Amino acid sequence: MATFDELTQPLTRQEIEAAIYAAIEARGVKTSSWKPGAIARTIVAGTSIILAAFSTLQQRIAQSGFLELSSGDWLTIVAREVYGVERNTGTFAAGNATLDNTAGGVFTPAIGDVIVSNSTTGKTYRNTASFTLAAFETGKVVPFAAVEIGADSTSAAGDVDTFETVLLGVTVTNPLPFVGKDPETDAELRVRCLAKTGTLSPNGPADAYRFVALSAETTDGAPAGVTRVTTTPDGAGSVTVLVCDGTGTLTGTLGDPATPLGAVNLAIQSQVVPLGVTANVGVPTALVVPVTYEIWIKATIGTTAAAIEASIALALVEYIASIPIGGTSKTFGGAGFVWTDAIRSVIGGVVGQTNLIDLDLTAPAADVAVSSSKAPVAGTITATAINLVPS
Repeated sequence: MATFDELTQPLTRQEIEAAIYAAIEARGVKTSSWKPGAIARTIVAGTSIILAAFSTLQQRIAQSGFLELSSGDWLTIVAREVYGVERNTGTFAAGNATLDNTAGGVFTPAIGDVIVSNSTTGKTYRNTASFTLAAFETGKVVPFAAVEIGADSTSAAGDVDTFETVLLGVTVTNPLPFVGKDPETDAELRVRCLAKTGTLSPNGPADAYRFVALSAETTDGAPAGVTRVTTTPDGAGSVTVLVCDGTGTLTGTLGDPATPLGAVNLAIQSQVVPLGVTANVGVPTALVVPVTYEIWIKATIGTTAAAIEASIALALVEYIASIPIGGTSKTFGGAGFVWTDAIRSVIGGVVGQTNLIDLDLTAPAADVAVSSSKAPVAGTITATAINLVPS
């Protein structure tokens, strides 16, 4: 049986040229006598190039009728027109930073007045709430968000360490990662489109809760930023829906749809919950997972130890932020964990298996159990040594 790919295979320029020459020769014209660069050959070549592009366009149009086959902008159109789903444009890395005032100055900045940065990546973040920092006050928690959207602004715990705005005597750090997200990939968009079908059921299946939570927007049209959702029915007419972003939490209050958490709650209560069911929306508890490792790599990898350490930290933050609430299980319905082998795989994937000599993971020392109400989030990532070994 022919596959759809076989049925829609576009013609190459060479195939079109051969077909044109065959058609001309079938009319009795000896094309073999035409010299290279002749006007006739040039016309055939130009026509073939245009028709090959048109053939590819025909394939894309045909594939655009199917969720699994369309991609890129074509998939964006399918998601919008067929499923009523808009592709997420990404989120700004955000989180809380801790400010310590070691001097006698008093600071009262408004929203956006303070810029801090990651000294390793150079990415910057602005405060998203006004605050007052008294003289010699320590432990001041202030929310910040990245200036640039996307995963490139993700920072591991402790990496936001520099002031771009001058606040004399004040230091800054981020106890937990700042996690941003790139625009939704084709694979992620397909999953969300399939989950959309769950909203058509009057019985409130898990897919319906998941889709609405992942798609929720605040009253100003900004994505709520949910990346992880779990639903747990109690068997007595209630369901607990836990939602969070890559930092293991979600800001806001349930009753305020201008905030991410309130927007998710409103969307679930108004779009999903069937009659006779009570949905309790909340956030999980962040389970901080510090990582400590030492690695030996072939020096021929062609980059510096500092660059390798930064890349590994970013990869670990993004991986742990993607682990579902409750962890991952080897069996359906089984206990969830953050698996040490998976962490090793992430580290090895950054340097490449051909460059990896050895890896010693000392923390976590064993697989980390994750309860159903907790969301893993990367803690401090420490490389005790990045050993570049001459080959």
